[in-house]
Amino acid sequence: MKKMNLKYGLAALLGLGLSANVSAADLTCNDIEFTPEAFAAYQYADKACLDVVERDGGTYAKFTATKVFSPGVTTFFQFTHNDGTKGERHKSDLPRNFQVRLGGKPVNLSNVDEGQVVNIYVGPEFWVSRLAVEEAVVEEIVEAAIVEEIIEEEIEEEMAAELPTTAGPLPWLALFGSLFLILGGALRFSRKQ
Repeated sequence: MKKMNLKYGLAALLGLGLSANVSAADLTCNDIEFTPEAFAAYQYADKACLDVVERDGGTYAKFTATKVFSPGVTTFFQFTHNDGTKGERHKSDLPRNFQVRLGGKPVNLSNVDEGQVVNIYVGPEFWVSRLAVEEAVVEEIVEAAIVEEIIEEEIEEEMAAELPTTAGPLPWLALFGSLFLILGGALRFSRKQ
């Protein structure tokens, strides 16, 4: 039983350590995995992620892009990758009236000058924290261990309840009673002869 308590203590400490790592301050781009929707929006989303930041009460993956071309209704960006290189020119699916913030003020995307650098913050609906997934796996393991211990305890209790009762004094009484009957029969037989 003490061995099981030690196992739970270690699992709890491991779980606490992982939950501390899941905070946004400790998350990096290497700790998140982008969804297929993020890769559909930009095929190198994992390479273009520069940081994970807390902003306006939420956690976001930060991207930096330069507006390079805007013919008609489409806008093209060039993303900066995490190794410092620039990606290929990428057509944006954002509408021209999409608003971005420049200098703390909202500005329509169509009014952003070519060559202007903008930061793009992608919410957690487009990525999953690997650390949170690992923490969930640890919690499942701990829950499985708890269930396993409960099952083991139930089996031990059932086995204790199902132990045979032949170890009591009744079989000995029956044995001695049988021996006395045999002895009495032998005495009676010896008297008749």
